[in-house]
Amino acid sequence: LSGPPKTPKPAVAELFLTEHAHVRMLRVLLELFYQPMLREGFFDEQELSNIFPSLEDLVEVHTLFLDSLKKLREESGFIIAEIGDVLLARFEGTEGSWFQKISARFCSRQSFALEQLKAKQRKDTRFNLFIQEAESRPRCRRLQLKDIIPTEMQRLTKYPLLLLSITKCTEVAAERAKVEQAAECCRQILNHVNQEVRDMENLMKLKDYQRRLDLSNLKQSTDPLLSEFKNTDITKRTLVHEGPLTWRVTRDKAVEVQVLLLDDLLVLLQRQEERLVLRCHSRALAPAPDGKQMLSPVIRLRSAMTREVATDHKAFYVIISWENGAQIYELVAQSVSERK
Repeated sequence: LSGPPKTPKPAVAELFLTEHAHVRMLRVLLELFYQPMLREGFFDEQELSNIFPSLEDLVEVHTLFLDSLKKLREESGFIIAEIGDVLLARFEGTEGSWFQKISARFCSRQSFALEQLKAKQRKDTRFNLFIQEAESRPRCRRLQLKDIIPTEMQRLTKYPLLLLSITKCTEVAAERAKVEQAAECCRQILNHVNQEVRDMENLMKLKDYQRRLDLSNLKQSTDPLLSEFKNTDITKRTLVHEGPLTWRVTRDKAVEVQVLLLDDLLVLLQRQEERLVLRCHSRALAPAPDGKQMLSPVIRLRSAMTREVATDHKAFYVIISWENGAQIYELVAQSVSERK
């Protein structure tokens, strides 16, 4: 009897066994942590839906996928010949879009979840004891909650690799094409979720910056950009890069700043204990009416350009020019690679 060549057992077996293990771990998260937290009143339903968004949906989706793998295995006499259709049903089309959506929701809140739970443990002795008791259960397999929460992101990373290993041992071209298409869908889902995670992490950083911003020094400023910035919510902008730089205001004056590169602004913040202060600096300049030029800590990117500093490979100029003149900022990175 001739039929499609059987897919070698190890490749599909690994997908099956690791999916089974993942469903088990998601159920641990749901049944040992999420549901008791709600039942015991540690968090209300809205708070938990922010910490573990779409967890119940994820358990359902992964369980259905595991069930479809089990059914295929039983129908094929435990030696699976064709798995492509089952994979496409899970990762492509409407089902794939739904899986992408709920995975992105859950994974993008991962850092937030860990922060919230850690803060609650510090403040609430009863909650801390609850977590310790839950983590000691055999079902947790010696894993802590902080190790269990990232498992969904880890699973998404694993899918393309698992499916690639199946394609390598699938001889029939049509079947191999289906598995390759499913693997491509997995890569697209992973890329989308990674971007959502980055966007959420940036938003969390910007919220922290917004909370610590001290705008008191801007009240006396007549600079229209600074006046506008007093009422700006930076969480509505996109964080492109952040890090420490030295701002050489003059030859004799240097200021350590935390720089935020946003989608339309460069912001130079000075640390003052827990606060981040926006402070203008002046330098002597003969053509100016009072002999000084004021340098704003907020630079609009659309009117700025950068140039290297020939005498210092860690430094660069930011030049703002307009009809009546220009302002030049000299900024120094901690290393040549950071400057780039």
